[in-house]
Amino acid sequence: MAVVQPGEAAPQWEIVAGMPCWIELVTTDVEQAREFYAELFGWRYETHQDDEAGEHVVAYRDGFPVASIRRSAGEHSEWRLFLAAQDVDTTAEQALGEGARIVVPPADVPGIGRKTVLVGPSDAEFGLLSPDDSWQFDVGLPGTLMWAELVTIKAAAADGFFQRLFGYEAEQFGAENRSNYAVWYLAGESVLARVSMIRDYITPDTRPHWLLYLGADADEGIDGLVHRAIGLGGRVRVDPYGSSIGRVAVLRDPTGARFAVVDDSQATDWFDSAANFDPYDD
Repeated sequence: MAVVQPGEAAPQWEIVAGMPCWIELVTTDVEQAREFYAELFGWRYETHQDDEAGEHVVAYRDGFPVASIRRSAGEHSEWRLFLAAQDVDTTAEQALGEGARIVVPPADVPGIGRKTVLVGPSDAEFGLLSPDDSWQFDVGLPGTLMWAELVTIKAAAADGFFQRLFGYEAEQFGAENRSNYAVWYLAGESVLARVSMIRDYITPDTRPHWLLYLGADADEGIDGLVHRAIGLGGRVRVDPYGSSIGRVAVLRDPTGARFAVVDDSQATDWFDSAANFDPYDD
């Protein structure tokens, strides 16, 4: 799988640098997380052990890879988003020059590619991945990544950093008394969004984060999926509501990782972000 720079033609099976290309759950309880997502989305798993990168679990849905799961070295469980890079080491060096710092050094992960994890000026972690030739990543379907938002108080810093790193073009949205929202584009296609946190709800414990939206099966719908998630030990942070990307709810898995679910068949004309309804810590 080749990564090309924005502005270059991207033939089939190639990806533009800066596009989401992998998601990873870093969790305090790998087994509990595996069971939850297997029951919720039908994920099946393969466990890989690598001397450099350590143990990682790759999740598959209908035979295609959709995510990985790793054990957290800290006390929090969270989802990470990885962005495509032609050369992880070079892009990481550029990010360091823009004020980022590395939290997981570059390493080769068999079957996935070379990856690293950084914290940018917005104080949220993000990953870089240069995919292996054999890399696959299923998106846009039930149980897979549908959309992602960076939720941060440092909105201007986030916009500037990622625009310089990947050449994103941004379109700003928002209304009075709502969190400011920007959509980032590559080659005319929307790839990510950034949400500015509402200052009135920020506490010393508030942490910037990525909110990843995973697809729901339209036959079951968001309400049915949320009901099952509760039965599996999940918690509801934001009750189901309608939006321009579909019917959405925000959940925490049994280990505490926050994520959104979306049924895109139920999209409306009303624009909103789950982060508007999620200020911000339990």
